Amino acid sequence: MKNSIYFLFLIFYLLFSFSLYSQSLASYQAAADDATRRLEEALSGGSAAGTKQTAAVQATKGGTRPKWVTNPYSEYPQKNYIAAVGNAKNQSDAEKQALAALVVFFGQSVKSDYTVASLYSEAVTNGIVSVSENTSVRETIVTAASLDNLIGAAIGNVWEDGRGTVYALAYIEKEKTVFVYTEIIRINQKNIENLVLMNDAQKNTLDGYARYKLAALIAGMNAQYANIVSLAGGTTASLNMTGADTLILEAANIIKNITVGFNVKKDSNNRVRDAFAKALSGEGLRTQGNNPPYILEINIDMSEAKFAGNSFIFCRYTLSANLIEKATGSVLFPFNVTDREGHTTYAEAQNRAFDSMEKLINEKYPDAFREYLASLLPQKLHR
Repeated sequence: MKNSIYFLFLIFYLLFSFSLYSQSLASYQAAADDATRRLEEALSGGSAAGTKQTAAVQATKGGTRPKWVTNPYSEYPQKNYIAAVGNAKNQSDAEKQALAALVVFFGQSVKSDYTVASLYSEAVTNGIVSVSENTSVRETIVTAASLDNLIGAAIGNVWEDGRGTVYALAYIEKEKTVFVYTEIIRINQKNIENLVLMNDAQKNTLDGYARYKLAALIAGMNAQYANIVSLAGGTTASLNMTGADTLILEAANIIKNITVGFNVKKDSNNRVRDAFAKALSGEGLRTQGNNPPYILEINIDMSEAKFAGNSFIFCRYTLSANLIEKATGSVLFPFNVTDREGHTTYAEAQNRAFDSMEKLINEKYPDAFREYLASLLPQKLHR
């Protein structure tokens, strides 16, 4: 009787939890959809809110130097605009310099963070984060992730002085900048909330780790956007933004709760296994525990080789180490090395081969695994 009551309670609890989870997802998605709709409306309003102009600005040549060359706000009043001037030997480069000057005003680096931009773009493309079904809006938001382009920035005037220098005036409208970037923050914030919404079983996995890492990346982008909003005269105080540091710390805690087991063939006194265990432990993972969700499948193949005119006997070896997710059987991260070592006896050549494998694991595997973790994206989320 007690078991029946417990079973019914468990079913009720699971159904209740799933209902709350579904309601939370629906609530987050509705809020994100509302922000997306407002953003689409803003971006459809013309070049002032878009990412590029509909037509190139024709340069004027010679004559009196325009006032905006030394004072951009003579053309675009500072009350409503942020403006900057760039100059170069040709119009294209002058316009790039002017737009770059706007970016610098907002405290960004002209050099974009390629890793952040590419990971975010991939997450959007794969449907892991939701931004908009509107292709133009999607492209605009993905472009903004690089942080070397400002949504709404445009070229207003171009002048060639007749002595080989071209000046360009770039501007951005404050009110629309505040509105557009605020809505992007809202969309991103809802994606962050969606990414970290999971139970402990889901959380303490490499996918859970990837979700928190992506959430932290997006939170970092939002911090940059909040700076843009602030400098354009707006505020993000009411948006309840999630901090990147908190998410990064939680991702580090998740790694500490992940266990990797080993399945090794043809090792010698666990030399190869221990080298891999040391590398994984160095990244924070556990390498001892019951029923680990991940297995490192290690295979070592060796063969003898002799060459005419060479007194050494060689041991050719191939080492493969595939990180496998037990639940699915999927290979998450493969690692392979092939080489050979020689000596006067095959036994010593084999010993040298194991020395070589240990060295290669110590030198190459930590960096390769770290790169894998850095580029890891979560599975597509259920909405």
